[in-house]
Order: sequence, then C-alpha cells, then structure tokens
Amino acid sequence: MLSRVADNLYWMARFMERAENLARLLQASNELLLDGATFGSRSFNDYWDPVLTATAMEDQFRTLYPSGTVADVGYFMTLHEGNPDSITMCLRLARENARTVRDQISDEMWTELNDLYLFITAPDTLSYFQRSPQSIYDRIINGSLLFHGITDATMARTEGWQFIQLGKHLERADKTSRFLDIRVHSAQSGHSLDSIQWASILRSASAFGTYRQEVGGEPVAEGVIDLLVFSTVFPRSIRYCVQCIDINLHAISGSSPGTYSNAAERLAGRLLATLNFGGSSEVLDRGLQEYMDDIQQVLNNIGQCIFETYVLLPQDAQSVTFVPSTEPQQLRWKELQAQQQQQQ
Repeated sequence: MLSRVADNLYWMARFMERAENLARLLQASNELLLDGATFGSRSFNDYWDPVLTATAMEDQFRTLYPSGTVADVGYFMTLHEGNPDSITMCLRLARENARTVRDQISDEMWTELNDLYLFITAPDTLSYFQRSPQSIYDRIINGSLLFHGITDATMARTEGWQFIQLGKHLERADKTSRFLDIRVHSAQSGHSLDSIQWASILRSASAFGTYRQEVGGEPVAEGVIDLLVFSTVFPRSIRYCVQCIDINLHAISGSSPGTYSNAAERLAGRLLATLNFGGSSEVLDRGLQEYMDDIQQVLNNIGQCIFETYVLLPQDAQSVTFVPSTEPQQLRWKELQAQQQQQQ
C-alpha cells in the first residue's frame, strides 16, 4: 500500500472519530448546563473552561471571543470554520481524505460521509443549530456510528482497514482521556456535584448504562476510572483502545505479538502493559490529571512514530518533525507525496 493512501485512510478515520467525540462532549455538556438549579450561581467560566481546556481550544476561543457566551462556545466548537478543530472542520478533513482514496473505500462509506458533510455545511444548519443543538449532535454521532459500521461491514480486512482501525482507536483513546480531564479542571466540587459530573462524563462516552451494569450505584471516581481507563471489555475504554492499537500495528507490520519491529509498536506495547497492571487506586494516588497527561503524551508519540514509520519519506526525515494533524500540515504532506511520485 502506498504511504499516501495509508495516511489518508488513517486520518479519515481519526477526523471522523474526533467529530463524533466532540459531538458527544458537547451533547453531554449542554444537558448538564440545563440543570441550572443544581449548579446554582455557577459562572460561565467555571462551567465552560474545563471543556475548552480539556480539548485544547481555550486560547483560540479567548482570542476570537474575549467576552464569550454559552452560545459562542457551542458555535465555536461545532460550526466555526475559523476553529481548525471544530466538528465542521473535522468532517471537512475526513471527507477530503476520503475523496483522495475513493477507490480504496466502499461506495457506501463515501455516501454516508459525504451526506454527513453536506448536512453540517448546509445553509440552514446554523438556524437549525440555534433552535436545537442536541439534534445536530445526534445526527453527527449517529452518522459516525453508521460510517464505522458500514466500514466494518463492507471493507476487506486488508492493510487499508487496519490503518482505519488504527486511526479510530488512537483518536478514541485520546478523547476518552480528555473526557476525564474535564473533571480535573472543574472548579467546583461536592458530593452531589461530583456524582452529576461523573455521570456526565460517562454519558459522553456512552458508558452510563455499562457503569450501572458493571459497577452499580451512583458514579464515583474509582468506578468511573476503572471503566473508562482499565476495562478490558468496554470498547471506549483507554485500555481496550490501546489493545486494539497494538493488534492493528502488529497486523500491519506482520511482527509477532509480544515483540516489536518499530517504535510505534514498542510504545503501544509498553502503554498496554502499564494499563494491564494498573488500577484506579494508582491513578488517584498519583493524580488523575498527571496520569491522563502522561497517557495523552504517549498516544501523541505513538501517532508521531506511525507517521515516521509508514508515511514520512526517508529524505524528509530530518526536515519534517510533526504529525500532519492540521489542514496546512496535511497539505504540506500531500505536496511532498506529489513530489515523490513525480521523481519516480
């Protein structure tokens, strides 16, 4: 498989998963905000700063909206084309990556992704969003789930499928860690608030029902961390996603499980071993924020190693030191690929 094709499939899946997880986060946050009686006089900054901080959008939002409101945050994270990480821009980049590899994906995959993009960019979407933002988020979440379901049902289990799974699970693990970050950055606490906030985080990951079945009782820190970080059976837990990443990497390289043939496999295997023998008590003793920050850093390093191992041209290894996660970076990478093809 051409490295360009692998890169496009990988980022198509990552941007689709990113759009879905942002929609999940905003949906749960809006539902939490509606309970004004519970949160009393809680200020705008107290409520939205944790969300913006956990998604690394706070600085850009403050630049564009010095006196932002609740409506501004929703629009900024959902539809604002000046925000490179908004849902609209994620779907645009997912569609662009899919468009360049139309011959590698099924027609049904393209149709669903294109329909979702046309929905979010339609002229009347803004007025629809102002009336019913929850309906927008429902459509994004359902569209992403349908896209991934179609992918599993219509693609052969080739290297292309493995790169799609790799991108999806890497992004999902990162976003689950950021959901937990929101609780860390929250300014207020108390028994009732803690329970409501943990429940909101569970709903962000569609884990509330599973928590009731597996743990039971009101959501508490230990139970939520055990489910969202260390569960071996819940498909959105960090441990489950890292295990999938490890499997995908070995399937691509052909190396035996328990060994490694490149830096990405080494990092993924080390992180998986750490999670296999970890637990909520260790996380709380060390500090949730520090633990999540370390996981996010390792996941970023795995993404960088995937880029260097399977995508980066040898002659550009000294000059390109980034993962092409933004639109300008992706355009630069495609220019490098075009130059390579012309030289061959």
